[in-house]
Amino acid sequence: MMVITNEEVLAIVRVIGGEQAAQIAQKLLKKPGLSDEEVAAALEIDVKQVRKILHQLSELSLVTYEQTFDKKENKRVFRWRLQPEQVIGVAKSQIQRILERLRLIREQITSSQFYWCGNERCRKYTFEESFDKFFTCPSCGGQLNYHDHSELRDAIEKKIRELEEILK
Repeated sequence: MMVITNEEVLAIVRVIGGEQAAQIAQKLLKKPGLSDEEVAAALEIDVKQVRKILHQLSELSLVTYEQTFDKKENKRVFRWRLQPEQVIGVAKSQIQRILERLRLIREQITSSQFYWCGNERCRKYTFEESFDKFFTCPSCGGQLNYHDHSELRDAIEKKIRELEEILK
């Protein structure tokens, strides 16, 4: 089983949920079982924002909670805990999703020829689209010429190999 440090856990949470999520995770690492209100007060973040982030992290199984009842306040209290052991699984599933999207892009690039006018603000068109437009860019009126995607294809191939290596 792979073991990761608290700093690595926080880095992954930061990538997944942003800086505030990382701050919340750090607080829960130091003191598990805090309520959302305690976290909000300690970090000086609006409690609604803390709850929103905690629920997002909960959907990914990165945090869990225990519901208790405060008889003094006469309300339910949720006590939150970070689940660092789940971070690796979440990171792998995110990498898998990225890998699937890169493979789809690779397929699109290798299965079509693309034409482009050279204007950075204009999009690239497949051969069929270019043919239908008489090889004239509908945005700027420039001529659509064959565009070589070999650099992009090579970069995507390299990234796919890197991600596949991570998942091994």
